[in-house]
Amino acid sequence: MNTLIKRAMIAAGITTAMALPLAGQASDGTVNFSGAVTASTCTVNVNGSGSNTATVTLPTVDAASLETAGKGAGKTSAGTFFNIALTGCAPQSDIGGTNAPTSVQIYFEAGPNVDEATGALINTTTTGSNVEVMLFNASGNAVVGTQIDPGTATQPPTLDPTAGGTQWYYAGYSATGLATGATITAGVVTTSVTFSLVYQ
Repeated sequence: MNTLIKRAMIAAGITTAMALPLAGQASDGTVNFSGAVTASTCTVNVNGSGSNTATVTLPTVDAASLETAGKGAGKTSAGTFFNIALTGCAPQSDIGGTNAPTSVQIYFEAGPNVDEATGALINTTTTGSNVEVMLFNASGNAVVGTQIDPGTATQPPTLDPTAGGTQWYYAGYSATGLATGATITAGVVTTSVTFSLVYQ
């Protein structure tokens, strides 16, 4: 057998071996996913704007008030109460056809504006203040509750999808994202967070 034929056979053998699954390549587990998309719809009204998108105006504060509040977890200064109202929800059966959603949750999503270390919203104005905006659950427009960490399971209470309802929140300036000894700078603060309605 001449050398060219031998080389061709060797090359063919290598190509065939590469096309076969790697023997002995074992997995350590499997993650299966299941879910459903419901035809339920709700009319979302952010802070009485009549729309699912609105701007919540925070008060203008001085850096001294934030310094006084401190940089510890959950420390905020001068915030604003706001709400998200749901009406006209019409839950339908899920894809399996056996269950209809019994609750709906306003779920704040993780995203590029969320500080993973603090759970607060990063100021997106590059030349603005170095503070963040922290979100909290609220009881009406008077009592501040627990902090909301967007993208995590710790989120606001659920509402009845057939009756709808209004969920209140509080947003306040926070210096918790600053390193110890850092100085709070003056400047504009703008940020945002997205939310989804999660039916359960």
